[in-house]
Amino acid sequence: MATTSSNKMPLLVDRPLHSFATIGGAACLGTATNFNTVSGGGCVLLVDCSSNDGGIIDSISIVANEASTTASTVLVFLSVATSANGINTSNTACVASAAIASSSAGQRTNISLPPLCVPVPNLAGPAATTTTFASETDKKNTGLYVPSGALIYVGVNTVLTAPSASTRVHVFAQGGFF
Repeated sequence: MATTSSNKMPLLVDRPLHSFATIGGAACLGTATNFNTVSGGGCVLLVDCSSNDGGIIDSISIVANEASTTASTVLVFLSVATSANGINTSNTACVASAAIASSSAGQRTNISLPPLCVPVPNLAGPAATTTTFASETDKKNTGLYVPSGALIYVGVNTVLTAPSASTRVHVFAQGGFF
C-alpha cells in the first residue's frame, strides 16, 4: 500500500457515495432568516452514516427542475437525529448553504464546501502565468467529513411556490464511505 513521504496513510474510501434528495415542498426553518430555527418537517435525508464508519462528501450540487424557481437558500445540516422528526437545534447544525434562483430548467448550482486537511499536490509558489501565491484555501481540497453515526439532511429556507406549488429542486451529493 502506498503512503506519502511522511508515512501518513492516504484517505481511503471503501465505497462510492452518490445520493440525491428532492426538496422544496416545505421549509426546513421556523424563521427563514435564522439558521438556528431548524425543524425536521422540511428536512430530507441526503447521506446516512448512522450505521457505517462515516464518509466524505466531495461535492453537493442543486439542479432546478423548472425555470423561474422561487429564490431560496438550500441548507445542508449535519445531525445525529436518526429521522427528520427528531431534528432540533441541539442535535443539528447548518454546515453549508447556497442561494438558488433559476432562470432556466436544469440550471446547476454547486454548494461551496469548507477546506479539508487534505492538501492539493504540487500547488506551491506562483506559476509563470501568475504573480500571486495560492491562498491556504486554494492549497486544500474541499468537502465535508461525515463522522460515523451522523447524517446529512438538506432543505430550503422558504417553500418553493413559483412557478407552481409543485416546484422542487434536486440536491446531489458525491463522495465516498470509509
